[in-house]
Amino acid sequence: MHPVKEDITRQPNTRHGGLWMELAETLKKRSMCRNFDSTPVEREKLERLVYAASRAPQGGNMPVREYILVDDPKHVKLLRGVTPSFLANAPAAIVICTDLTRALDVMGAQGRDVLSLLDAGAAAENVALQAVELGLGVSFVRSATEEAAKKVLRIPGRYRVDIIIGVGYKSRDRPPPIKGSKPTIHHNTYGGRWNGPA
Repeated sequence: MHPVKEDITRQPNTRHGGLWMELAETLKKRSMCRNFDSTPVEREKLERLVYAASRAPQGGNMPVREYILVDDPKHVKLLRGVTPSFLANAPAAIVICTDLTRALDVMGAQGRDVLSLLDAGAAAENVALQAVELGLGVSFVRSATEEAAKKVLRIPGRYRVDIIIGVGYKSRDRPPPIKGSKPTIHHNTYGGRWNGPA
């Protein structure tokens, strides 16, 4: 287990003329990818994705979330084989796990069973946003065969596999992303009309 160094995020973004992409533009470009190129993802970029995930909130402000970077083709294939929902051909994956024993100690039963899942989702979204800036695509899945995934990756029993994120460069032959619909907004109470912009 190796902590990710914070300074890896301070390198200039040459893909965008040395300027950080504005958040609003990143949100517009963020989408899930189902078709990936076979090009391996550089370890530095995987580390930057994990750093982004680590910046998401954690209940109790305690480290109960851990990550497994999977970039060895053999292990990616094994993980895909025991995860029926992992349909994308991503060449790498980031597995977000929660230490359930520590989560219970820090946050109680609700924190372990509910809040830690919300935290994992926030971490995954950070990964998706950082991926846009790095020119990468991602896809989210949750393993229906968690015990098999844990066995393949040698994850101890006290951990829960929360989200598996497929990571890779987007294939040129991928279908266009599905456009999001406008959010339904209620003002102050359910049914209250919202007159502002959606």
